[in-house]
Amino acid sequence: MTRYKNEAALIFCTLIWGGTFSATKLSLVSISSCLFIGIRFAIATFVFVIYILLKNRKNPVSYPDWKTNKPLYFLAFLLGFWMFMGFAFETVGLKYTTATKSGFLTGTLVVITPILQTLFLKRMPSSGNLLGVIVVMFGLFFLSAESVGEDHKLVISYHLGDILTLGGAFFFSLYIIYVDKASKSCPLDILLLSQTLVTSVFAFILAFILDWTEFEPLFIKMDDRVMPALFYNGLISSVGTTFLQTKYQKGISPTRAGLIFSLEPVFSAILAYFTLEERLDATGLIGCSLVLTGVLLAELLGREKNFRS
Repeated sequence: MTRYKNEAALIFCTLIWGGTFSATKLSLVSISSCLFIGIRFAIATFVFVIYILLKNRKNPVSYPDWKTNKPLYFLAFLLGFWMFMGFAFETVGLKYTTATKSGFLTGTLVVITPILQTLFLKRMPSSGNLLGVIVVMFGLFFLSAESVGEDHKLVISYHLGDILTLGGAFFFSLYIIYVDKASKSCPLDILLLSQTLVTSVFAFILAFILDWTEFEPLFIKMDDRVMPALFYNGLISSVGTTFLQTKYQKGISPTRAGLIFSLEPVFSAILAYFTLEERLDATGLIGCSLVLTGVLLAELLGREKNFRS
């Protein structure tokens, strides 16, 4: 039951994340991308600070000493940095691609995560999970493909937004790996605050750098597109999902977590259909079905095993 509880929490996170693509896409006409990230995670940081203060007021907690536990705090910082890199690449890339395609390309983390898990954690994915990864990989191929010409030849087209989004998927895979590692050694409060605070600070810095280099001008219009997106992404997504993922992913392997997170593009496509009127063709529907099949195969057949190098 504990396993199913952990997986249900991550599936719920994935559903929430699926909605952030549409919400962010709508808001980026009124705010620069990195400024949006900075404000979004500043809101989350403020909420977590209040949460920790109220929690410690009732039941004071003794945190590890900084001087004698520098590796632990560095691990917490690194977790926040990988989160920042993932969101920076994904959100900037979202300006140059559709919400549907962004969700699908972010889903490639299901392929990247098992490779990184093997390299960093020396933990070999099970055959069931590997089968799920292969099926999902084929699904992502169809989701990224376009039918061209009278003979309906399938081609994969990647633009600047697509390449940036793939970079985001890589950093999110690193983030998943480090969540698995950090959540087993760092206190939950430290992890929650480090992730949102580091992401917010670096996002504000990057926003000014991009404005200075004229890659992306710094601007904001507090209109009816920005405010709902900041509320959804800052409170519901950043606060809720960061708490749930940090708390419950430690009971699941990174590969299995990555497979669950591959449902994100499916949820993203469904929500983008209703909010942005983005449509999937027959090829995209095939890819969507393959992603769901791969996740189901991993769920039914996947059992983790470890090995030593």
